[in-house]
Amino acid sequence: MTDTAENAPAQEPGNDVAHDFDGIRELDNNLPLWFNLLFAGTVLWGIIYILHFTFGPADVGVKAWKQEDVALQELKAKTATGPLTEDQLRGLSRNPDRIASGARLFTATGCATCHGAEGLGVVGPNLRDRFWIHGSTMSAIAGVIADGAANNTMPAQKNLLAQDDITNLTVFIVSLNRSGLKDGKPIDPAHEKDQPLDY
Repeated sequence: MTDTAENAPAQEPGNDVAHDFDGIRELDNNLPLWFNLLFAGTVLWGIIYILHFTFGPADVGVKAWKQEDVALQELKAKTATGPLTEDQLRGLSRNPDRIASGARLFTATGCATCHGAEGLGVVGPNLRDRFWIHGSTMSAIAGVIADGAANNTMPAQKNLLAQDDITNLTVFIVSLNRSGLKDGKPIDPAHEKDQPLDY
């Protein structure tokens, strides 16, 4: 039985692509305006997002991780009791605020009088070479600052400075080494030993 004009399905608007399957006709219609605007908006937002996180002020990737790590190490330092461990000191060693504070303390506490303004040694040893008397680790440096050495030739600072100040001085001395080793006061081979600097 064939369909008559009365019971034939209504013609749908759209461009017929002459494809019919299982009674379903394929039409090629234009997408609605709201869909096109939504699509264009997401593309525009994607471009802005990429530009913002690539060239903008946002901190992502390694930079963001380093900032979060510094904040975490600072939190651990605040809650620590007693001297900080080597790992804790190393975690704080790239904090620019601590380096600046240590630089001020280096001058204010008289460290520069014995070690020189650049840490190259005057009466005290050169702090910018690979030769150390009591060890080159950060915990060893902090220990000498706190407890002193050589029968108080290097005076103990633990009763004069807060633990945080001792940490900042240690961080500053390490930053001097990171900026480049330099020759200064001659090495005393009887006391100074070649020590690795791996911070």
